[in-house]
Amino acid sequence: RNKKFMNKVEIFYKKVIETVCKECGTDPVMMFSNNKERNVDARGLLIVILTERKFSESLISDLTGLTQQAVNRLKNIYPDRINRNYFLRRVLGYVKEELAGSL
Repeated sequence: RNKKFMNKVEIFYKKVIETVCKECGTDPVMMFSNNKERNVDARGLLIVILTERKFSESLISDLTGLTQQAVNRLKNIYPDRINRNYFLRRVLGYVKEELAGSL
């Protein structure tokens, strides 16, 4: 992958992490290491956003350090969970607004 593209990807990824963490009331370390609901939700939202931006499962796996199976599982579970949960829908909407100009 070319360096300039990866740089853009990493900058966008960091912005997504920052915004999701702020909205879910967590931080990047807890988001990836803790299984409290807010951290799992933050991971799920992150995966949904990256997937919508056409990030491949292997790229998401490389960026997050999650296995491809974990990425795949969150990718399959979370869109439905978001649709059924008002809080998650609001957070997703807000994060998308924050990222509107990015990448």
